[in-house]
Amino acid sequence: MNYEVMNNVTESLYFNLSVPSGGSGYIDNEIKEHGFIKSLRIRFAAGENGTLHINPVMILPGNIPVPLISYAKGGNQYINGDDETMVFNLKNETENHAVLRIYYENTETDPTAADSIVDVAAEVEYFRIIQPANIIGPAPEGRKGWF
Repeated sequence: MNYEVMNNVTESLYFNLSVPSGGSGYIDNEIKEHGFIKSLRIRFAAGENGTLHINPVMILPGNIPVPLISYAKGGNQYINGDDETMVFNLKNETENHAVLRIYYENTETDPTAADSIVDVAAEVEYFRIIQPANIIGPAPEGRKGWF
């Protein structure tokens, strides 16, 4: 298989999960190469009423957690909302095979209430990524034809 090197590649990482009343946990998405987490978008559904708590964290190799949001001392250590979208412009450097982890907790106590929806997107820009050669665009140097 042929491979090519791509510089300054941007990738969107998306997190989407239905969380029932009282549910909590986390979902992960792998960061493939060295680069930056450039932005984070968190959307809360109408009627959420602040019951869904979100905390985004980058986990570096060696299981080292790095918070992506800095919270005020004495304040809540999570993000919540109702019928709103929050966008955070970041520039957090990341490493090969780090993990973007979204912790979530639905604090709703009514078991008949609608599920909360985790709806988070992150933009990651890699300095350089090596991937299988594709057939779209100019052929990398040294590759002839479509083979």
